[in-house]
Amino acid sequence: MTLGLDGQRIEGKTKNRFSRREIQLLPAMKSVLETQLAICKQLKAEYLFCTENGCRINHADLSTRVWQPPLIAAGISYRPMVQTRHSFATTALSLGENPLWIAHVMGHRDTDMIVRVYAKLIKIAVNNRDGGELSNLHSTMIGNCG
Repeated sequence: MTLGLDGQRIEGKTKNRFSRREIQLLPAMKSVLETQLAICKQLKAEYLFCTENGCRINHADLSTRVWQPPLIAAGISYRPMVQTRHSFATTALSLGENPLWIAHVMGHRDTDMIVRVYAKLIKIAVNNRDGGELSNLHSTMIGNCG
């Protein structure tokens, strides 16, 4: 679902074939989605993410009532909800997750975007140990040959 140039809601296929994908749900993700599905079924809602009445979420209302108040309370400058994609990528890279997996989950064709936008974080995530594991493997192999 997106908004057209005239501001009207458009429902349809994803923007490209990479946006249509299956991803492995982490246990925490799966648990949250199962809980939301139960709520959706109880409300007989058309959409998985819905209002407390089971209606379609109004993005502007969600932003105003749910998103902005915690930002203000925390003293954080306003940022659009789409920034959560960057938070996901930043956190995953900082924890050393595979950039290929991150790109796939985010719907990117390859890691180009991840590397271009988050290259600094990739370097930080490996704790400047570039080549360290390979060196350890080679040292072990050489040590076992003698």
